[in-house]
Amino acid sequence: MRRQNSMLYRLLQAVGLAALTTCIIAIYFRQQKLSAIHLQLKKETVHAKGIKADNSGRAASNVVPALAEPWGSHHTYVRPGPYDPCPKQFIEGTWTSQRSMGNATLPFTLEAQREIHENQHPPDCSKAKYLIYQVGSNGIGAVFHVTGVALHVALDLGRVFVEEPTTFLTRSPQCEGKPTLDSCYFLPFGGCKPTEEQMRNAVTLRSSDIVAGSGALDAPVVVAMHDVLVRIRADAPKRFLSRLKTTPLDPAKYYYWWRAQSVTYMLRLRPEILQDLEQRRKRFLSGPSPAPGCISVHVRHGDKGVEATVFDDRVYDETAAKVRALDPSYFMDQLFVSTEDPETIDYFVNKTKWRTGYTSGVPRKPDRNKANLAYMHDIGYYEEMLNSLLNLDLAMECWAFVGSIYSNWVRLIDELRATIRCKANAVFADVHYQNPHEMDVNW
Repeated sequence: MRRQNSMLYRLLQAVGLAALTTCIIAIYFRQQKLSAIHLQLKKETVHAKGIKADNSGRAASNVVPALAEPWGSHHTYVRPGPYDPCPKQFIEGTWTSQRSMGNATLPFTLEAQREIHENQHPPDCSKAKYLIYQVGSNGIGAVFHVTGVALHVALDLGRVFVEEPTTFLTRSPQCEGKPTLDSCYFLPFGGCKPTEEQMRNAVTLRSSDIVAGSGALDAPVVVAMHDVLVRIRADAPKRFLSRLKTTPLDPAKYYYWWRAQSVTYMLRLRPEILQDLEQRRKRFLSGPSPAPGCISVHVRHGDKGVEATVFDDRVYDETAAKVRALDPSYFMDQLFVSTEDPETIDYFVNKTKWRTGYTSGVPRKPDRNKANLAYMHDIGYYEEMLNSLLNLDLAMECWAFVGSIYSNWVRLIDELRATIRCKANAVFADVHYQNPHEMDVNW
């Protein structure tokens, strides 16, 4: 009897031990699952809030501090108001960054990109109508802005925008057989192209045709003249106006919102260009790499003085110091300086206390009396374009921006940081205008 009780006791003991072991194992795996869920939620929160976690698990905030007006909202806002969150995914090819992304875009950025793409890629090319535009000889920033107005015309007319294959920036050996911006440097602007017969029957489109509603509007292919662009340049495409009225954007600056959207769409770089830029970064970046809290400074000198006021390096230096003073706990004593003037690089690297990043070993333009277009020809259009895009990419990695809005390139930095880099809530300080909301944003 005692033996039977002993055996029963041992059996119960074994069963209890097995149950306890099973329970411990279940608790362990449940804890592992909860830890995984917590880690995933943490990652999603990090993405949503613009916080970058390193391998050690520590997190460094990339979120720009809340500042009082006039710095507390984007300069195109007439009053403080919300931004759109940074999309988890833009349209195909959008030039985002693996190194530096914020958490806020200008209103309707993702919607605009999708609608432009839809307009440019109709489901049936046989039914498509086209608007052709010949890119004129300008500085690279101006090229994008003017071409963006042509894209605006195409959207208003329900036509696919097509770049005429004679763009001067493709006159380099690297662009042989690729005579457009969207064949040499960028992804195709559209998915359809007119036939040779349609091109032979193309009709010239002038602003008077749009006003009068002439028969030119019915032609399968129209070639837009510059006067059409001049007529509509100070507005946004009609399809967006009712939506923009619901935002805090200043109605007088809706067109600047469109500049940002149009360049965001056009500057979707080809894979081989992205690869080239990565190699150039390794070869040419000198000084500290851009990091959260750094300030981007773009200085435009050269022949800009022919058409607009230019400012001494000291003025940019002092403006950057004012930006840092807005929140010294966030903004660092670090700059990334982009410029065509070698004397400006020397000033910031050797004559100030800033820790200055810049590109070295690239051609610059020391003679302010020599036209920019002449320098571009001498340097080579491909080299000029790639070195400019490298500087643009590096500038957008910073978290505050200083420049003169008179410069097309400064506007390009300002526009793209507020869309593809999700830094619409970052600070932009102009070297002339003390209140950024009072800036004349020009073209």
